Amino acid sequence: MSSDQPPQYPQQPPYGQPPPYGQYPQQPPYGQYPQQPPYGQYGGGGYAPVPEYVPPAPFAGWWSRVAALLVDGALAVLLTVVPVVVGTIVLAEATETTTTSLDETTSEIVNGGQFALGLGLVVLGCLVGLVFQIWNQGIRQGQRGQSLGKQLLGITVVDMRTGEPQGAGKGVLRYVLLAVLANACFLDLLWPLWDAKKQTWHDMIVSSVVVKA
Repeated sequence: MSSDQPPQYPQQPPYGQPPPYGQYPQQPPYGQYPQQPPYGQYGGGGYAPVPEYVPPAPFAGWWSRVAALLVDGALAVLLTVVPVVVGTIVLAEATETTTTSLDETTSEIVNGGQFALGLGLVVLGCLVGLVFQIWNQGIRQGQRGQSLGKQLLGITVVDMRTGEPQGAGKGVLRYVLLAVLANACFLDLLWPLWDAKKQTWHDMIVSSVVVKA
């Protein structure tokens, strides 16, 4: 007996179970497609929005970072200048300068031992300043998050992923990058003025941020 009604298909069985023999899962009407979730949601063919980075504490201001850098630099200069000045005086006493009638100036070492001592003091002063900076802005800051200057200004350096100090290795790397980039281009130190995370270039390379302690 014929009928004008379209054939009826049974409901789709639960996931993981095959349909009974001779039955087929229900299909949407011809020309229609299943509704998709809005674009930008998982499963809809788009991407979920990237959440904004939230620091473990408020970002440190640019002026406080500059002040901390000046304090650290001043401490290094104080440790350097004393042996360098003493060594320069010893070098001057170990040499004798003469001027000829033609206004030509010549210097002659009159005391070799004294000259070697003075030169050694100058080199020692430079090494002391460098070692202090590596310890203060590299090792100490990497382990504690603060150099002496940053401790005085109440700011700290932390890893973006963990919110904790980065360790001595990354601390030394960060200081080396600071020394290279700041001397090569002063823009490195100015970058926090307009960066959303207030990062310098050397911060970005080692994934660090400077926040209030």
